[in-house]
Amino acid sequence: MLAKVKILVEGYTNIDTKAESGGEEKTCATISLVKDGDLIMVVDPGILESQQILIDALAKEQLGVDDVNMVCITHSHLDHYRNIGMFSDAKALDYFGVWDRGMCDDWHEQFTPNIQILRTPGHDYTSITFFVRTDDGTVAICGDVFWREDSPKYDHNAKNEKEQEELKESRKLVLEMADWIIPGHAGIYKTDKGKIAELDKENVKRKTEEQKIFGFCRKCKRMMKDKLDSCRCRPHLCHYCCECELDCDLCGCSHKKR
Repeated sequence: MLAKVKILVEGYTNIDTKAESGGEEKTCATISLVKDGDLIMVVDPGILESQQILIDALAKEQLGVDDVNMVCITHSHLDHYRNIGMFSDAKALDYFGVWDRGMCDDWHEQFTPNIQILRTPGHDYTSITFFVRTDDGTVAICGDVFWREDSPKYDHNAKNEKEQEELKESRKLVLEMADWIIPGHAGIYKTDKGKIAELDKENVKRKTEEQKIFGFCRKCKRMMKDKLDSCRCRPHLCHYCCECELDCDLCGCSHKKR
C-alpha cells in the first residue's frame, strides 16, 4: 500500500511583493500530513495565529496531537518549525538527523519504502525534500525550494551565486522526480516538466558566462568579471570584502565603496 498525503494548513507569503504594496509581511508555511503504514508524520508545523488551527485540522483527519509519531521540518527557518513543540512525544526529523528525547541518529535517504528524503540546498543549506509515493504519483514536500507555483526566479535567501546555483539544481531535481509539488507557502500543484528545459538553458547560459569571468570572491562568492572587480592588494577578495586599512592608497577599495 502506498502512502497518503494531505495538506492540513495551506500556507501563503507576500515576502516578495510587500515592498511594492507597502504592507507588512504576512507568512504562513504549508503544513502537511503524511501517513505511511504506522507512520503518522506532520511536516513543517510553523507559525500560526493559533495552535488550535492545527489541532482542528488534525481532528478533521480523526487524529489528535498525541497520534502524531513523527514531526519533520524541511529547513531551519522559524516560519516552518515554530510549533514543533506541540508534538512533544513524537520523534523529530530535520537536516541533522532523527531526534528522540535528546538522542540524534542519522536518517536514511530511503526513509520508508514510500518516502525518500534528499538534501535540496539553495534557499537554506539545511533544506531537505520529502518525496512521497502515493496512488496519484510522487508528491514532493519541498519547503521553500519553491514558495508556490509562481515562485520568484531568484530567492533573496540564497545570498550568493553559489547558493542560487544550488537552488536551481534543487528545483530541477524536484521537477524531475515529482508528479506533484507541495511548496513552502501555497497549495499543491502538478509539476510542469517544461520548466526542466528552462533550468537547463539557464545552466548552459551560466556556464558560458563563467568562462568569461575572472573569478569569485572567496568571502562572499560574488562574481568578479575582470581584475577591476577585485582588490589590488588582495585579488582573492572583491571590493566589498576587501580588508585593506582605510589609509591604503594603493587599491582604494572597500572604504570608497561604503
